[in-house]
Amino acid sequence: MRHILCIGAHPDDVEGSIGGTVTLMRKRGDVVRFLSVTDGGKGHYRQEYAENPRLLVERRMAEAQRAASMIGAEFVCLGAPDGGVYVNHETTSSMIRAIRSFGEPGKGPDLILVNRLNDYHRDHRVTAQLVLDSVYLLTVPTICPDVPPLRRMPVVMYWYDDFMEPVPFRADVVVNIDGVIQTKIDMLCAHESQFAEWIPYAMGMSPLPLTYEQMREWVTEWMYRDARNARLAAEHGHPRIAPGGDYEFAEAFQISEYGTRPTDEWLRETFGFHLAQ
Repeated sequence: MRHILCIGAHPDDVEGSIGGTVTLMRKRGDVVRFLSVTDGGKGHYRQEYAENPRLLVERRMAEAQRAASMIGAEFVCLGAPDGGVYVNHETTSSMIRAIRSFGEPGKGPDLILVNRLNDYHRDHRVTAQLVLDSVYLLTVPTICPDVPPLRRMPVVMYWYDDFMEPVPFRADVVVNIDGVIQTKIDMLCAHESQFAEWIPYAMGMSPLPLTYEQMREWVTEWMYRDARNARLAAEHGHPRIAPGGDYEFAEAFQISEYGTRPTDEWLRETFGFHLAQ
């Protein structure tokens, strides 16, 4: 059994990026936690949420809990303000405590999954920086001494993106998610405030809100496209671990230099859901 900590800036980031892989991990019996750095309290257009952001925060927390529960995962939130999270002593300390407190005492998570530093959204970039700034400090006893230090640094890996600056994504590990892509879509559709309302609004879609059927059709097209793009990115690279046989949908991961460097054996044990024998 492994402890997998998935860290996103917003309450729906994990599901849309790695929902298939974490579903496979849960099916195997791993303990999976979704951690949102921000409270998601700005992602909407309704005046009632501008006047009382707590209403949106409460709605988004409920959506996130519902999505995580679909696969038996946990959801927690650091509570930083949406659109207003910064790398400072307070937020770094919060991240250190959140990572140390997940998993076996002194051991922590086996794997941290997060987005890369290059991303269109500042909250995403800051979240990745917070994780990387925290990794070595996890083992330092005099930092955040109220939470026991770890005896090791976790493996840190980034999920797939198509940003090119400063460098393109490198697919070190590829996971076949053909059998669980509908579960990934189910989890995303639990975030109705985002996928039936806010994101369609930001994209100029109308009328709003989308019906559930419209939302699911649009999310399905989006996830199919992203999952195919991840597979194509892997085909153009030289992954250390890749599924065997034919598959259509994938999620891909890049190993970070800032955590423990995993061996191929460790990668096969952690991601070997559909490997050729």
